[in-house]
Amino acid sequence: MDNYLEKLLTELGEVINEAIQDSEAVNKVMEQIHATGNEVFLAVEATISVREQPPQEALPFREIPIEDRIKEISQEDRQFLRNLKIKFDHDE
Repeated sequence: MDNYLEKLLTELGEVINEAIQDSEAVNKVMEQIHATGNEVFLAVEATISVREQPPQEALPFREIPIEDRIKEISQEDRQFLRNLKIKFDHDE
């Protein structure tokens, strides 16, 4: 397991722990138990497993004519490009 993945898994464990500690519902029930005269210790075990995914094959490259690509540009995108002073077809 590489260092980055290890760091992410550690971070996940910390986030789960914080979520439990910050849970109003958990704290409310623990206070209710404490009010009965008992002390409460909460230990939660989370099993986190990671399975490597096989590398996916890249999609084959398709040659698409520029004219077809220009047809797919929305009016909002065209306006955005105009605002940036970018010209991309003969209509402008």
